[in-house]
Amino acid sequence: MEISGRIARQILLFSLLVLTVSMVIFPKKYGTMLPEAPLVNVVFELVFYGLVVHLLNRKLSPLQLISSAGLCLIYRFALGGGVGLLIVALYSWKLKTALLAGMGSYLPGMLLQIVAAPFILKPVIDSLHNPRAARRTRPAASTNASDATSSVAVSKEKGFSKTVPTYATESPAASGRTAQTGTSSSAVSDGNGFERATRYIGEDGSVLVAAVVDKEGLLLGNFSRRGVDAEEWAPFALTLVEQNEQVVSKLACDAPEKIDILFDNKRIVVACEKAYSLMVVSERATDDVLNIRINQGLEIIRKYVVERYSDKLIGNAEKAYV
Repeated sequence: MEISGRIARQILLFSLLVLTVSMVIFPKKYGTMLPEAPLVNVVFELVFYGLVVHLLNRKLSPLQLISSAGLCLIYRFALGGGVGLLIVALYSWKLKTALLAGMGSYLPGMLLQIVAAPFILKPVIDSLHNPRAARRTRPAASTNASDATSSVAVSKEKGFSKTVPTYATESPAASGRTAQTGTSSSAVSDGNGFERATRYIGEDGSVLVAAVVDKEGLLLGNFSRRGVDAEEWAPFALTLVEQNEQVVSKLACDAPEKIDILFDNKRIVVACEKAYSLMVVSERATDDVLNIRINQGLEIIRKYVVERYSDKLIGNAEKAYV
């Protein structure tokens, strides 16, 4: 995790403000007593931090909440240590006594630091636990000025060579191009065609994940909400396709074009193409609006692939994997 200079300055400024206020009110107790059970207070303090962090960012998992609460506790102890050092400098107390007062005995200062800590550290927590952090691993691509539409990566493993098509990184000029699909003006125009299609499908509020996966299981584009990780769901698209192909082959049927699975509270749709698959995970709905969006998203992808990579590449994609 990298903290920008702006966030660091913001944290430093608010920390100095809390330290200043703590010293202004010291040593007045305002009717409070010194805490008698510091270990119990630490537990309550962690619960408070977890509750506040959850209210500030509801997408965090329980483990992330615990780590964030621990970070707030460490920061609060650091503030208390700063107060203790200031007490030594201004009131000539013994160092040990001053540190204990700043970190665990002087209740008004502690309460101020406890309340302020999760709000001051919110930018750090958001950066540390960003649910949409990019963790993709893209295949290496080689392009030149005359052929910027596709490339071929050759990988060798255990003495065998395998040639697979890889999708070139789209240039900034091309990424700003609006998808001319005629399906809906709400489809976003930034990003490549895979990203545009998944974000367009994600405009339906019931969609949790929309992902385009190639034959190697790599994400070409994805959308997710409510903290659901698209990379955890995407590999199962290939598994569903392969398992269904094995079943229907025994029935002398062609490979399925679309797989639709319904659960009590979820629905999984996998649309199978020659070079990629579109996977959509959503809440179970009773209308056909999502079906329309999935079909329109497929049209966006197909048009983008035809324009960007040509019919020849897609038509021979399966042969290239042999």
